[in-house]
Amino acid sequence: MSAWELLRASGRLLPDLLERPRTSRPAGCSLRAPDMLQEDMEREGVVTGPFHLAVDGFVKRCGRSDVICHRYVGELSRRSFIRARPGLMVSGPELAFCDMGSCPGLDVIDLALIGFEMCGTYVLDTSWDGLINTDAPMTSIEKIGSMMGYRQGCAGIQKARAALELVRDGSNSPMETVLCALLTFPRRLGGYGFGPVRLNYEVSTSLGTRYVDVAFPTCAVGLEYKGRKFHSVEQVGRDDRRQNEIVGSGITILNVWYEDLVSDLLFDRLVSDLVRAMGIRLRIRDKAFALRQQVLRARLLPAIMNLGVNREGA
Repeated sequence: MSAWELLRASGRLLPDLLERPRTSRPAGCSLRAPDMLQEDMEREGVVTGPFHLAVDGFVKRCGRSDVICHRYVGELSRRSFIRARPGLMVSGPELAFCDMGSCPGLDVIDLALIGFEMCGTYVLDTSWDGLINTDAPMTSIEKIGSMMGYRQGCAGIQKARAALELVRDGSNSPMETVLCALLTFPRRLGGYGFGPVRLNYEVSTSLGTRYVDVAFPTCAVGLEYKGRKFHSVEQVGRDDRRQNEIVGSGITILNVWYEDLVSDLLFDRLVSDLVRAMGIRLRIRDKAFALRQQVLRARLLPAIMNLGVNREGA
């Protein structure tokens, strides 16, 4: 968790950080005095204690209340740890995701949302403005899956594997993640199980490549998140012309507004419209599904409420 906090706080520096040398072991790492360690961690953006620090498998336990030591034994991927700066290594996003499977405070859905963030082009970080958009994702589903091959039998790896199955590459905002989760998560978790799905799906148009926020390519249907209904005339015009280009390429586009996600009635209408556009029948015989769907939306709605107002259409 300390590694994830540092990676999030490094959101504006991620391209440089992720390109730095990597190693398979935290060899040579040592513990600093509590006051010095506190200062170092806060400087890096890690403010939640106790600090979780990786130690070489042969180092004795530290016996300190401000630190929880994690031993790594056996073979690890050469991409496990990033040399962030002299004297500081940090778990790469792939290893961090695998390790977070052992966190008792995170369930499969929590971990999946973190996976969307790691494999997308946004980073949540309260030390800045709440949301940072990046040029490239931290990692990918494929890279995390490769790291899991080195973590077989480790605590929490089954949870991490189950969460990774829910993740999709390419989300550009928390709102796209929430929309994708509500529509594609399996029905046992409260989602509608629609798919296959692609995020920020490339579409070739007469004026070049355009991207669809959430697309179901096999049905030639896509959803565009529009934010709240108070955009300027100029922005609406740009969005509509962009949408016309995509529609002209054979993709049916449904607009999704902020209000469609926070209103039960409007969300049900959105699902009905999507089902008709995809040309499928929605058959849900499980009487408990409605409750699971409400629980999932209740978990995801706080993210919509917090991030949907200030970063419309991000």
